[in-house]
Amino acid sequence: MTFRSIDSVLFYGVSHVTAALGEKHPELGTEVKVGGTVYEWVYNAANSDINPGYGCVTLAGSTTPYSVTVSAATSADLVYGVVKNATLTTGTYGWVVKKGIVAIEMGATSGTVAAGGLVEIGANGVFVPVSNTTGNNAPACGKAMAEIVSSASGNAYINVY
Repeated sequence: MTFRSIDSVLFYGVSHVTAALGEKHPELGTEVKVGGTVYEWVYNAANSDINPGYGCVTLAGSTTPYSVTVSAATSADLVYGVVKNATLTTGTYGWVVKKGIVAIEMGATSGTVAAGGLVEIGANGVFVPVSNTTGNNAPACGKAMAEIVSSASGNAYINVY
């Protein structure tokens, strides 16, 4: 029996970051699944680096598809993905996690999220416990695997749109 797959072929690992695309790089928006984690190839089109553990959002007004940023993230945003393996410096292409377990960075004054507690994105890409305050529009994007305190990192199961 012949095996036919529509999965993307990875010429570079999911920690690869590059400033220039070559013929073996995936197209923007390409998704791959590695060990149960779903990654997507994106472009950091803004003026801030996106460190591992930080969430990113789509860059408003961008003419480039799959352009993300961390500098414009607020607690009212949808998370696009979470950087897992290597910093996406300004103007580089790389992978973000769309679904799976990833270490996230909690905000400095965010408070503690309990084990099993829900998290949402906060200002500048850090995460905060889901708030039930009136007018809060951010949806939960993950669930803490164990307690995570302010200014610390910990594992969460992320599932974003």
